[in-house]
Amino acid sequence: MPASERAIHLWGVRIASSLVLVALALLLTPARARACPTCSVGDPTLTTMGAEAPYKNRVRLSLGASTRGDRLGRPQFDEIRLREQRLDLTAAWSATERLVLSFNLPLSHRHFAYADLSREQIVTLGDAELRARIILFRDRRFSPNHLLSMIAALEMPTAPRIDRHGQRLPLEVQPGTGSWDPTIGLGYDLFKNPFSLHTIATLKISTPGFEGSLAGPSARLLATFQWQAHPRFGLRAGIDSRIDGVTRESYGEVANSGGFIAFATAGFVASMTRRALIHAFVYIPTLNFLRGEHREGVAASLGFTYDI
Repeated sequence: MPASERAIHLWGVRIASSLVLVALALLLTPARARACPTCSVGDPTLTTMGAEAPYKNRVRLSLGASTRGDRLGRPQFDEIRLREQRLDLTAAWSATERLVLSFNLPLSHRHFAYADLSREQIVTLGDAELRARIILFRDRRFSPNHLLSMIAALEMPTAPRIDRHGQRLPLEVQPGTGSWDPTIGLGYDLFKNPFSLHTIATLKISTPGFEGSLAGPSARLLATFQWQAHPRFGLRAGIDSRIDGVTRESYGEVANSGGFIAFATAGFVASMTRRALIHAFVYIPTLNFLRGEHREGVAASLGFTYDI
């Protein structure tokens, strides 16, 4: 890794490490007795991280496990098959009733299968993310039915570059971009017990990363409908779609990059205790218009969220 890339990566790791220590200090500090989260917001809806109605000093911790598949390149020529298992640790703190700060640190296990039948496994950090959610509108302070939010986030280059035979693998199968990537977006949440709707639209703009590579802008639309069939159990369905710009390298555009893909999603959320939730999702690719020889497969996730 060139000295400039190593310096950027080290800065990202240092900042991420500092944020982890701050989050741990906050989470491990003894807290005075608090009312149950549902009582504090006045709504019985079971919400995962990022969809909740915030109240001052609400602290949530989430651990998520996911798996997905990716195929890039021409079969029996330059194809790379990726299978990833990933852990995401997220901590969120509601500084006020209108501002939620969160930090996500991913750990990735990646299994690569190449066209020459060789295989490789790597365990590495992904790119950490610092995010702010600002409530622009809520129809009422207690038990709101409508929430409109603005999202601002920054991905930090904490993931190392992965090489093979001295050559960097394509950016599409790297655990990170090697760049500082800002994201901005809008979110809307509707609470009408026993139904709820969570939507978010974001745009991520990448800056130059590994060896000057530049990932294209990425727009994402997520919409999830929930029917809470029981006070402690809800069914979920929705869509998760993404449109990516073309990646650019020093030689020009990357053929197997960019395009549009949409996943149909289905899952559940269940209350284990007053403060603990478990949730699971499956993502099925239904519209795949990614450019070139690039295909993404079925993905699944299982998560645990706890209110401190």
